[in-house]
Amino acid sequence: MNPQSVNDYETVWRHLMRLADRLGDSGKSDLPNRLPLSQLRVVGVIYDHNQDGIMLKEVADILKLTPGAISQTVDILVRENLIERTTSPTDRRAILLRPTPSGLRLKEQHTSELVATMQKISASISNEDFAIFSKVLAHLLEQMNKLKNKNNKQ
Repeated sequence: MNPQSVNDYETVWRHLMRLADRLGDSGKSDLPNRLPLSQLRVVGVIYDHNQDGIMLKEVADILKLTPGAISQTVDILVRENLIERTTSPTDRRAILLRPTPSGLRLKEQHTSELVATMQKISASISNEDFAIFSKVLAHLLEQMNKLKNKNNKQ
């Protein structure tokens, strides 16, 4: 494999960030524009666990934040009617978080708009090239997670 220059890495990084920004702005859903990234990250973790809900402390652990910081964000998300906060059925001191029906509808709308946009912008890319791109992104994410885990252990 050929070594990449610093400029090559910077160019790829800039392209990824611009693509992510433009994908976020591409749909009719105002979810990405209405919520800052920190709140979108909390929503994402909660929605990933939407079947049974997730404890506030677990969200904090996943995002490496304090429960207090998450609690402030949760207050905002509850006011926006994107999530609901209830007491855990097993521990009345613990807080269980779930998406609301309207929050799930908004998520589905945003996801379908994102998929439609991805289909449009990737229509001129062969299935083989798209599969390679997807595989490379998955590999980069896996390597980033390994690096992050290694750094957390030190």
